[in-house]
Amino acid sequence: MTAADDPLGPYERWMFGPGKAYDLPGLQLDASPGLSCLAEFGAPLAHPAQAVTNLLTADGITMLPRLPTLWPGVAPRFLPLLLLPENPTAIAAHDPSRLAALLDGLGGGGARHLRLNYPVRSETIDASFPLARPAEPPAPGVDPARPLVILAVIDHGIAFAHQALRAHGATRVDYCWSQSATADNAGAVLFGREFTRSAIEALRSAHAGDEEAIYRAAGLLGRPGLPPMPLARAHSHGAHVLGTAAALPPEDAAQVRIVAVDLPSTSIWDTSGFGSDMFLLAGMHYIFDRASRIAAAHGRPEAPLVVNISMGWSGGPHDGSAAIEAALAELIAARRSEAATTLTLPTGNMYQDMLSARIEDSQFAAAPDGKAEAGLRWYVQPEDMTSTFAEIWLAPGADPAGHSFSLTAPDGTVTSIGPLPGHVDVTVGGKTVGQITLDQYRKLRWRVTICLAPSAPKALPGPPHAGAPAGLWRLTLRRTANLHGPVWVRVQRDVDHEQGHTGARQSWLIDPAYDRYASDGALAQVDDPASGAMLRRMDGLNGLATQALSLNVAGHVASLSRAAEYSSAGPLDGPAAARGVDVSAPTDRSPAHTGIVSTGTRTGSFVALQGTSSAAPQIARELALAFLAGPPAPGPAPDNYASALAARPGVVPVPDTDPGPTGRARLGVLRLT
Repeated sequence: MTAADDPLGPYERWMFGPGKAYDLPGLQLDASPGLSCLAEFGAPLAHPAQAVTNLLTADGITMLPRLPTLWPGVAPRFLPLLLLPENPTAIAAHDPSRLAALLDGLGGGGARHLRLNYPVRSETIDASFPLARPAEPPAPGVDPARPLVILAVIDHGIAFAHQALRAHGATRVDYCWSQSATADNAGAVLFGREFTRSAIEALRSAHAGDEEAIYRAAGLLGRPGLPPMPLARAHSHGAHVLGTAAALPPEDAAQVRIVAVDLPSTSIWDTSGFGSDMFLLAGMHYIFDRASRIAAAHGRPEAPLVVNISMGWSGGPHDGSAAIEAALAELIAARRSEAATTLTLPTGNMYQDMLSARIEDSQFAAAPDGKAEAGLRWYVQPEDMTSTFAEIWLAPGADPAGHSFSLTAPDGTVTSIGPLPGHVDVTVGGKTVGQITLDQYRKLRWRVTICLAPSAPKALPGPPHAGAPAGLWRLTLRRTANLHGPVWVRVQRDVDHEQGHTGARQSWLIDPAYDRYASDGALAQVDDPASGAMLRRMDGLNGLATQALSLNVAGHVASLSRAAEYSSAGPLDGPAAARGVDVSAPTDRSPAHTGIVSTGTRTGSFVALQGTSSAAPQIARELALAFLAGPPAPGPAPDNYASALAARPGVVPVPDTDPGPTGRARLGVLRLT
């Protein structure tokens, strides 16, 4: 295939179309931002730079594709890209038709799937990249007679100057890439700024260890006209996660070297995952490359690597075929041939959020015209200031022929699409309030994507657009009676991470047959097969964690040894049942003492973080220590190194009992007490 399947998917078509006015102003972009992009090619690229050397030109806009740091250990099919404008080009100049024409240039170069992500401020882009820079020298305190392990974290708000990250008089952080920092034109990274161990020590010396002054000098506290920066607060997600993962015994601390990637805070404002693919993949390449440098500096051919990414989303195909999942799996599989490599991911906190449904053949009812029909209600909250998304996925191999899909607004207005692919506007009361798209994702599965405007938009595009009505919407699927197979409905996460004050409010699905509460009035912890409900608690696994090569970490209440009521899990049956919970760690100390305590952004500050984001780094830490005690041999890891945890203190087996909160479906095969 020599052309991109669809230069613009539904999220890009919305975000760079009407959604641009709703969701992008908070990024406070400058006059000429770059565009981030994940590109998939049909075959491995022995020479990635040659695949993206051509200027892209459309309708007076010319952009240059640039590659960030790539790990040389793989011939990739997936590339993280920045598209840099040759001339000043405001974000307002980009619209779906121009972007589709522009991205056709990449398709002509062999790209078969493209996904645009959030724009990047021009001041963060380093035109001098790549310049050759020396690797960091060997770290103090490393014992050459002992194994060396590398622990990496991708998160937002990395507090690299924290005292807890020091050993033998120096930081344990050998490399930290802050992707949203103003470029220092040192040529080390394409965008943002790299802080090496030497640079961190120089900052500490120049500012007498004053962390506030260090982060201010590094440009990580923000300033007027810029989006909020997480290190400007006393606590951040990344500081907690890295502090948890790096909480090692003093005798082992120096042997576990740290590489961190600090994502742009704006890349996670939209919690559907739209904005983060390129940043995540670029971060993984950077970690793999720097891990090789660390190993070489200490005279090792390579070193075991543990990567933690405490983030995710609720949408996607949930069968491992999401582009970013496939891209991460490609890298991990390649590096495992050289050294043990694992990725710890949280299972998610969506178990009780009513975001996932599976419609079985028996749940389709006969319609008067002889077709079969099924549907769900979808509640959109008032005062939601961000866009809202839902997806309908046909089964693998299913074709949209014979299908039609409709969305009914609270006032009864119906918008339909199918069986032919395309996109249509959702119009209510003569105003455009959304968009529905039918497309084939990566030429693998057909989906319908619904994008709704905020119910309380901060800004509006030009006429005839308006905010989407709050209230009960209805999703309806109709198909000819001879068609069979399950259909999945997934509502995307839409929550406010506070630092951006986005004003997001979560929507959810409503099914009269779904019992949210048990007979004792508590939240029900199991799905009742006899209820006939389409909604499924057990099908809400983190959409980043459905590929085969991650170690998926659930959360439990330490004092009860049972799954936290919010901890997500995978399905017990169906095509996606191969992926679910692998292991678990505490996310609450007790019902009264919620969250796990770890470091804030400044030395001496602490905060309790609740959720599986705090469970995954605990397992990452235990894996690092297990690898330190006995490094696994290079090669495949069928259980993703779960068995390496069995010998760690405090790790106990989980009985194979039932799908309830004390069984393996919720806790995995091993539980960290």
